[in-house]
Amino acid sequence: MRRIIKGLEPEELRRWKEQNAHVPQNLTYANMPKAEVKRQMLAEQGYLCAYTMQQIPTPNDCQIEHLVPQSQGDPRLGITYDNLLACAPSNRPGHRPERGKCPFGAEQKDQTRINDDNFVSPLRGDVEQRFRYAADGSVTWVGGDTAAESTIGILRLDHQQLEDLRKAAIDERVFPPDAVLSSQEAENLSHAIMTPNAAGRLPEFCLAISQVAGWYANRVGEGN
Repeated sequence: MRRIIKGLEPEELRRWKEQNAHVPQNLTYANMPKAEVKRQMLAEQGYLCAYTMQQIPTPNDCQIEHLVPQSQGDPRLGITYDNLLACAPSNRPGHRPERGKCPFGAEQKDQTRINDDNFVSPLRGDVEQRFRYAADGSVTWVGGDTAAESTIGILRLDHQQLEDLRKAAIDERVFPPDAVLSSQEAENLSHAIMTPNAAGRLPEFCLAISQVAGWYANRVGEGN
């Protein structure tokens, strides 16, 4: 997972909370204004799913995920901005998988009770160092990090369909069919791929591509 840095609470959400401060029964997730929340989260996330790093083109293509499920702990978590993430797929009609839940990501996590022992939040400063992506699209945890191992299982980040999507993105950037990257080119890619474009968008699976490009740059460099 890529690290996400949350900004201040969106103005629309802040005003709504102020307007309903004296009628707390109105302060529920069902009543929460969601449009600006989605727009700001996507900008913060580089238009990528918080868990899978799949591309999310527009706010209509995502759902709001509660990092700590609403069923776990303080009910105010349902409208706490720091507990909200944008994830694929959208839960709008016509945006759903053909059958049942998405086999990986937020919908697999669902109401799973999480804590620091079993789940690595994408809001953590060290999240990008706790997972390792390989050229075949697979993902593993670093060392004896049981929380990272558990996170992969909870989110099904090792699902074959997701691994295939990551591998295709890695192949396109690191192992293009019409060129062989030099060590320096791969090193440059490793850094550049983590920088949003002028529209604030990151390439899909950017962290996986970055890690594999870095590995490839070292491998080619050692061979020279």
